[in-house]
Amino acid sequence: MTADLLPGSATHFERELAGLSASLDGLNPLVIETIWDAWRCPSALLPWLGWALSVDVWDDGWPEPAKRQAIADSPDYHRIKGTVQAVTAALALAERPFELTEWFDQVPAGRRGTARVFIETTLDDVGRLMKAVRPLVTSAKPKARPIVFGVGEMASGVPVIGAGILVEELVTVDPYALAGETFEFTSVVGAGLLVEELITVEALS
Repeated sequence: MTADLLPGSATHFERELAGLSASLDGLNPLVIETIWDAWRCPSALLPWLGWALSVDVWDDGWPEPAKRQAIADSPDYHRIKGTVQAVTAALALAERPFELTEWFDQVPAGRRGTARVFIETTLDDVGRLMKAVRPLVTSAKPKARPIVFGVGEMASGVPVIGAGILVEELVTVDPYALAGETFEFTSVVGAGLLVEELITVEALS
């Protein structure tokens, strides 16, 4: 008896496909039941489960419990994505003191719709922290809202500029800008801080 029900006129491709699909007979149905469960899914399938559940930021270097936790949290995360709560939750993953200041809480008031984030850490940890946390915050924030990042040590007295400063330019186009608004330039400099220029190009004159 043949291993498939293909007719004698079947093509080589059809026979190869039948041979591959025959391996499905060896799968344990109990394993299939675990595929959509973040805590029971086989570890080799976690990246695909993360993709299926829209995990925004994924790192193959994460330990397995962290991958499973990110998958399990994804549905609830997407319910609050784009809110201050989501940004705060992303910043909390740094496990460092942080401060989030929206434009209306800045003195003087900042550019409408922007926010500032400062995460306190040692100078030698700035690069690692920016690489780990910034993608999470960028994913959590509203897409049209720029955020100026600062990471480093809090200093009192005369500021000292040292090595390890990051420089970045962010250009945004705001189609909703009111007529008469002027260009704005923001620069933040500090010991080990990110130095970021926020240049806004207005779409309406």
